This record gives sequence, structure tokens and C-alpha cells, in this order.
Amino acid sequence: MHVHTKTLAAGAAASALLMLAGCADTPTSPPAGDGRTGVPSHVHAVVVAPDTDQLLLGTHEGIYEVTDTGEWGGRVSTDSFDAMGLTATSQTLIASGHPGPGSPAEWGAPNLGVMRSTDAGVSWESVVFGGEKDFHALAAGADDTVYAIATDVSDVIRSDDAGLTWEPTGADLVAASLAVDGRGRVIAATEEGVQISTDGGASFAAWPEAPLLYTLGAAADRTQVVGVGTDGQIWVTGAGAASWEPAGRVDGRVQAVGMDAAGRIVIVDETSGITILPG
Repeated sequence: MHVHTKTLAAGAAASALLMLAGCADTPTSPPAGDGRTGVPSHVHAVVVAPDTDQLLLGTHEGIYEVTDTGEWGGRVSTDSFDAMGLTATSQTLIASGHPGPGSPAEWGAPNLGVMRSTDAGVSWESVVFGGEKDFHALAAGADDTVYAIATDVSDVIRSDDAGLTWEPTGADLVAASLAVDGRGRVIAATEEGVQISTDGGASFAAWPEAPLLYTLGAAADRTQVVGVGTDGQIWVTGAGAASWEPAGRVDGRVQAVGMDAAGRIVIVDETSGITILPG
């Protein structure tokens, strides 16, 4: 398929929104850690690995595990690529971003396009758009449909075969983060507020009275979607629900949010690191 480049205005809007979400484009080689041994410098996504229920974080330095006690575990793979986007279908991890030191040349540069792992992040293969595209907004639904928006365009695209092939949905949207609930609604965090699609990403409309969110995540079974507002307020909504409910507050700037296999909210922020809120 051909994904065309939109206007410079769309690109500028995307850049501003990505800066808000802490996901601006990064160099080809990810930076070193923040000085704490084994701790990555930035986290972009929180997911649960298919089959294993292992909590994983997509970071500048690769895919990392989180221990049962909420501490940093080790890097899952020897490949230290910059996982700017990461999501999970029922059987596959799908990632995007930039290569790291030692990444195979066949993955492409400076952007990884779509990467897939069928062994919970241990090994990865380049699938499509290698060298061309970088998808920060990347989310899978309960039916394994995957939605994505590249950083250089505003086309929403979708895959019905776990990332192997992609087609435009017909919608144009600049979003920092995407999530899909158990009813198949596609939820987007944008500068204009939360946008929602009830037709498989073909069109989006403003979600009335939704809070202004800049990062989103979902439970592994998509029964809940969680988001963080610009004021640090955490919000959750159920699959098919019409409103958002407050679920706590965070003081530091949140890098990523999601839920673990038990449905607990997982927050990664610049102040406290990993925080798992009681269910």
C-alpha cells in the first residue's frame, strides 16, 4: 500500500503533540540509560505479553520486563532498539521506532517500520515499512485488529492480520496515543481532546466531556482503557462506556500508562519510576 505524506501543517501539529506526550523523534541510536544500572532512559509503552501475562515496557533501549513486585527486570531481547510504539495482539507483539546499536541492517534505518515478535519479545522480525516509517501511535483491539498513525502523516491505517499488511481506514488524525476498547472503539488522545471512532477507524468524532488526555493504555482484555490528563489526573473508562472516571493522580510527568494482567493500573513517570496501583 502507499501511505502519502500530508501537508506541512499536519506534520507540525503532530510534532507538537508528540512533544506533549514525551515522544518526539529520537536519534537513530538510543541514548544511554539515566545513570541507574539497567534502567532505560525513557519508557513509551506498557503492554502484557501474549500467553505469558508478563508485564513489558517498551523503552529507548529495548523491551524490558517488570517483576512481580513492580521493579525493573532485565531486557527481554539482546536487540536494543528504540521501541517508540508497542502493542500486543493475542499472539504477537508489534513494535515500531528506531534501530539501536547492533540492530540488524535488514531492519532498516532511520525508522523500523513495523516489527513483530511471536516469542514475547525475545526475537524480532521486520515486517513492513522498514527504513521508512515510525509509528508512535500503535494499538491493537481484542479482535487483533491493529491501528497505527505514522509520525510523518495523519493517515490512520489498520491491519487485520497482526501487522503483516495494512490499509488506510479513510480517517486523517493527528494523535499522540491510541487505544482500543473491548467494543472495538478506537480512542485517540489529540491536542483537541479525546476523539473516538465507532466504525473501525473510518471516522473520528470528539468524545463529549472527556478529559484532556495525552497518553493512553488498555487492559489486556480491553475491558478498560486508562489515560492520564495534562494535570496528572488518571482516568479510566469501561468498554462501551459513555464517560471517564477518576482513578488517582500522579505527581511526576507520566511517560507511559497501561494495565497489568490483573487489571491494575501501571504508571511509569519521571519521578517515581514504575508504580502499580491497587486494583
